[in-house]
Amino acid sequence: MKFETFGKARGNSRCGRRSDRRGAILIMVLVTMLVVTSILMGMLQNTLRVRRQLHTERNARQTELLLQAAADRARFQLAKDSGYRGETWNVPSAELADRGDAEIAIKLNSTTEPSRGWQVTIAAEYPRGSPSSVRRTANLFIPQSNLLP
Repeated sequence: MKFETFGKARGNSRCGRRSDRRGAILIMVLVTMLVVTSILMGMLQNTLRVRRQLHTERNARQTELLLQAAADRARFQLAKDSGYRGETWNVPSAELADRGDAEIAIKLNSTTEPSRGWQVTIAAEYPRGSPSSVRRTANLFIPQSNLLP
């Protein structure tokens, strides 16, 4: 009767093979998508890491340039005013490609022989107050002879 026909159709090996193939193809497609997604995620992570590294290197270079500018500023101020003993120099982000403010502390100490020159300590932070800011300190000696016009 009808039940027998239904049972025969169900036992047809051709239909079973087709659904097995579909299932195997679906699994292969899912595994392939998983592999491709994993590769893309690895590439994305690598790109983000390289980007952070480049930002850190850029900030470090900017901090080094700020240290040099502060040394020049200290020389200029000493040549202009013999009473100059340092300052905190705040550079707004507009002057630094809008990447953040910078703070540079310049401190001068006269040597044991004031006629010889000054010991200068410069501390720079860029960008100021950021968790990823770069801080550098430089100590240098400015001889009196370098201040003459």
